[in-house]
Amino acid sequence: MNKNIVKILMVSAVAGIFSACTYDPYKTDIPKTEEKLSLSASAESVAITEENLSDVLLSYSWTPARSLPDEYQLTYSAQLDVVGNNFGSETVISSGAGFEFEFDESTGMFSCSFTGEQLNNWYSDRWKLPVNADFSLEFRVVASWEGGPTYEMPEVRQVTVKVTPIQVIIFAADKMSIGGNAISTETEINPTLENSNVYAWYGALTAGDLLIPVEYDGVNYYIHPASGDGSLKDGQADPVVMDQTETPWKITEAGNYRVVINMEDKTATIYSAATDLQPKIVEFYPNGVDTNPLATMEVTNLFAYGAGTGWGWKNLNLTQSLADPQVFVYSGEALSGNMKFGLTNGEFTAGDQTFNQNNCYCYTCPLKEDGTRQNASIQADKLEVLHGGSDGETRNSYMGIPSGTTFIIFDLRNMTIYASAR
Repeated sequence: MNKNIVKILMVSAVAGIFSACTYDPYKTDIPKTEEKLSLSASAESVAITEENLSDVLLSYSWTPARSLPDEYQLTYSAQLDVVGNNFGSETVISSGAGFEFEFDESTGMFSCSFTGEQLNNWYSDRWKLPVNADFSLEFRVVASWEGGPTYEMPEVRQVTVKVTPIQVIIFAADKMSIGGNAISTETEINPTLENSNVYAWYGALTAGDLLIPVEYDGVNYYIHPASGDGSLKDGQADPVVMDQTETPWKITEAGNYRVVINMEDKTATIYSAATDLQPKIVEFYPNGVDTNPLATMEVTNLFAYGAGTGWGWKNLNLTQSLADPQVFVYSGEALSGNMKFGLTNGEFTAGDQTFNQNNCYCYTCPLKEDGTRQNASIQADKLEVLHGGSDGETRNSYMGIPSGTTFIIFDLRNMTIYASAR
């Protein structure tokens, strides 16, 4: 016989012997561990409210684990955490430290309970979850053994419960937008310079739904009519609420709209072109002389002049408010000293005549009671009265601006001025 054939036959025989001796777990009779631990929660979902803080809101109960000889020492541990935290050391609430469980001999069951107050405190302090956002709790029980001649696999059970936290009235925003199908692209709406509690936007809308989405503390909300009625109250302050309900305003006609959200008053005012706030238009006689032609000027900026500017005209480069076109804001280098605020720093025309800036309308401090000129200072961080005119007494009155003023609000609709060092 060929030697190579003999070698192959010998190798095949040896392989067959080893194959016959290979361990097959499916053919080996090993007793299966019969686990006895069973865990349940008192509810699949719970809601924390102001009324149930002192009540037991959530309970867990479990049966004993399997029985082993006395030489094995059985211990139970239980843990509570938010789903996703994986029972991490910084978030987990453990038995023996954060809570206790007990054994009822009459029922043969272990159990533990949590009040609404406990869950609410952990929700805000331990787990630091977003306000008003639902979350899921997972509760885990581990039965483990020590001692004995062999290692015994622990029994582990886990159950999940959905929790709705106390619903807090929120009126704050990390980001606010104009959305819905009434606008082609969702656009951010920003706080105004004059008031961080007032958000304003001006632009084109088409017929459709107008939404005001808000992001706050990682949660998405909507500002919408408190009445639930989305009919547009054109030009009127509409009371609003902020929650996760998507209730739009109905825009029926395409055009330019002004949207003003007052977070302090909890109102939204939406102006169509028919009701929109108009800019300040000033009509005056140059030099205050009524024999001069009547001049008409729209206020778009103001220019300071006086001892505080070294008797030169200073362009204030004011920002016009989106909430009200008659409100202007100065934010820049520090101002101080006596000054007035003119509509222009150059020539202007009235009728067929040309006049210079010294003959123009200006804003300054109020006149004396007898209508004559005066210099009067205003206080910082206080709403003060503003006066305007083109007559000589007004043009020769100067308002004292507090030292270090870097922020001024000119409200020409209400004729007030507010100066501050921001």
